[in-house]
Amino acid sequence: AIERVNEAFKVTLPETDFETIGGLVAHEMGHVPKRGEHYALAGLQFTVLHTKGGAVRWFKVSPAVAPVPQAS
Repeated sequence: AIERVNEAFKVTLPETDFETIGGLVAHEMGHVPKRGEHYALAGLQFTVLHTKGGAVRWFKVSPAVAPVPQAS
């Protein structure tokens, strides 16, 4: 649930009408993501691990890593 992710990672995911991470991420992406898709939100990286019946069942959630600037 969104509340558990907020507590575990000390973040504040957007307040929405969604109770699940899958619903929130699908709304933010504009489509139901497929296995392997990634989405960054509120400093976290969400990776879809499993979908079933048009819904995301499992996500991997980790801190989003900022890109390392390349020397020019």
